[in-house]
Amino acid sequence: MANIKLNTSADIRLFIPVFLLKKLSKHRLTDGLYPVSLGITQANNNYKLQQENNHCHTLIYCLSGAGKLAYQGKERVIERGDLVIINPNAAFTFTLNKTHDSVKIHSQSDKQLTSRDSKSADNIVYWINFTGTLAQDFAERLLMKMDSGKAHVGVLKTIVSDFDHLLALGARGYTATNVIHAVHILQQALSFLALQLRLTMFNNSSSFDLEAVEALMRNSLHQELSLDTLAHYSQLSKFHFAKKFKELTDSSPIQHFINMKIQHACLQLDNSDIAIKDIASDLGYSDPYYFSRLFKKLVGISPKQYRDSRHSSLVP
Repeated sequence: MANIKLNTSADIRLFIPVFLLKKLSKHRLTDGLYPVSLGITQANNNYKLQQENNHCHTLIYCLSGAGKLAYQGKERVIERGDLVIINPNAAFTFTLNKTHDSVKIHSQSDKQLTSRDSKSADNIVYWINFTGTLAQDFAERLLMKMDSGKAHVGVLKTIVSDFDHLLALGARGYTATNVIHAVHILQQALSFLALQLRLTMFNNSSSFDLEAVEALMRNSLHQELSLDTLAHYSQLSKFHFAKKFKELTDSSPIQHFINMKIQHACLQLDNSDIAIKDIASDLGYSDPYYFSRLFKKLVGISPKQYRDSRHSSLVP
């Protein structure tokens, strides 16, 4: 179990029982990723969260207030909307200071949160320790977009809701159905955070307009687009354009463009009786046989099989 030391009580602390951890580590629906312990503090006095030897990954999400993180020989300020991921067996100390009565002014979107979440004068911090055979994979999806385990994701209503559902596990009881559902909420939360970090990276890439590039691709589905053309449009070298594009999409520019073409072909096959050779031609493929081979490679079945499956259960 996580070696968490607290010098003041959090509002909620939930430690998964040892008997349940053993089951989670073996069940096929939970062994990939599951929580070990979690909690939330709304402390208005001094609060410390620390570990020296923990086999789990630790996630800290600061909903409001501010604190200090001592980790990897550095001390950094953690503020409202910051996310922290700590690797297993890495010592750290996270300290919250006593809050003051002054209330900060936040964005309009923050006002949509619940009354508890919008108490900007309070320290509100979620923490969770998680492990499993896929824990490192989930963590790496986050860490690759963070600065030494820290990133700003903002105040996310979805994450607040997910964490509250996880904390409610203690009240709902440790039945198999409740626990499996909680595990999948954790997976959903980590996946959403990875997506949010990617969007943040995209928004901070002022020199690269991904939306404009994708708009160019959508408007050019009837023809071919070369890497030279796309890079020139973005006013970048081919190397830097391709590198930046893959960082943001996990795909090469040309493959992304081809995927768009095939998605458009699927739409036409589902909603029209246009001949397959004409769909291919409209997408810039003069050879319908080449188009069919490409379609099958990406979708798993031929265009004809795909069209014929509209009213059946056929899947690739």
